[in-house]
Amino acid sequence: MKSKMLIVAVLAAGCAAVRANDVVKFDPAMAVANSVVTDGVKWIDGKYLPIEGRMFKNVDHYYDRLPCNVTSNVNGGVRSMKHHTSGMQFRFITDSKTLHFKWMPYSANLAMYHMPSIGVSGIDIYKQDADGKWRYVRSGGMHDAKKGGSVTISWTPGTPCLVNLPLYNGIRSFTLGIDPKATIKALGPRKSGVSKPVVFYGTSITHGGCCSRPGLAFVNIVGRDLDVPVVNLGFSGSGVMEFEMSRHLADIDASCYVLDCLWNMNKAKDRFDYRDIRDRNDPIGVVKERYEPFIRALRKARPGVPIVMAEQCDVWCKGPNAKDRFIRALYEKLIAEGWKDLVYLPKTEMYSGDTEGTVDGCHPNDIGMASMAKAFGAAVKKALKLR
Repeated sequence: MKSKMLIVAVLAAGCAAVRANDVVKFDPAMAVANSVVTDGVKWIDGKYLPIEGRMFKNVDHYYDRLPCNVTSNVNGGVRSMKHHTSGMQFRFITDSKTLHFKWMPYSANLAMYHMPSIGVSGIDIYKQDADGKWRYVRSGGMHDAKKGGSVTISWTPGTPCLVNLPLYNGIRSFTLGIDPKATIKALGPRKSGVSKPVVFYGTSITHGGCCSRPGLAFVNIVGRDLDVPVVNLGFSGSGVMEFEMSRHLADIDASCYVLDCLWNMNKAKDRFDYRDIRDRNDPIGVVKERYEPFIRALRKARPGVPIVMAEQCDVWCKGPNAKDRFIRALYEKLIAEGWKDLVYLPKTEMYSGDTEGTVDGCHPNDIGMASMAKAFGAAVKKALKLR
């Protein structure tokens, strides 16, 4: 208990969190004032563009997903991968006839053996048609980290634009180029009526591994399909429900929380960061020790905000494992206590039994991501009571 109190005290004294809409406010005058016109193109720094998925002001780097006060009570994977821009996106409308995009990566590691560079370090661009649907336009990648990435596209003036940022890399800088006399505006309220983000916390699969481009990560698909803002707090190999992470999630003024950490919560003796686990040989000891305190802390900090509890996805769909059975029992316990707005997502809804859905038997490819988006989208839709 003392350690948990210390964590809360450190968080309160350190980097302050902000409410959801505090970070995404857009000032057109500031964008113009800080623009530079060169060779017939007006360049606007990404820091002055309407952005979603970035929820903290006090960060080490502007595009970080978590604040600078994440302590050593959270594993090093999270502290490192908070620099990744998974889930972040620019959304705007412009009267420019041409759009230019340039960005510099945070890391020189542009790709992985099972995930292409566009997914890891690239961007992709969507346009919104008259029917309200977002349609893919083009991707942009890079071959040289020192030169960065760039892409130029023709654009129909007045068309809403969405730009997904890299999944498994961060960006040190981003600039948008438009016609010299063109303007940028933030998009209006969503038809869904949801203005606060759906916050996903989980593993490499939540993070976006291993789809071909950013827009195909299931979290991003859910955001487009349901027309809701999203925040991606998936951390590859590192979503293990430390108590401190419940405080970082709760610092976000969310419409819904989605917990999808079971893949990473393995036997304690296999991990260096499970200092609080009493029975280190129990195969599900980490889940037993951490899940209930985590979800209770989150609900106490954000009463009334829906929570989705997801089982561990499995392409082979052999039925619930020990971790799944534990959280199912916990779900039923909480419902019996009178908890409302709690949604349970079984693994049988994921991957649809399609064994072609992964790159390695675990991480989804584009087919698997579409299936995951369908399952998680239905759960979020239920949690938010959307029609």
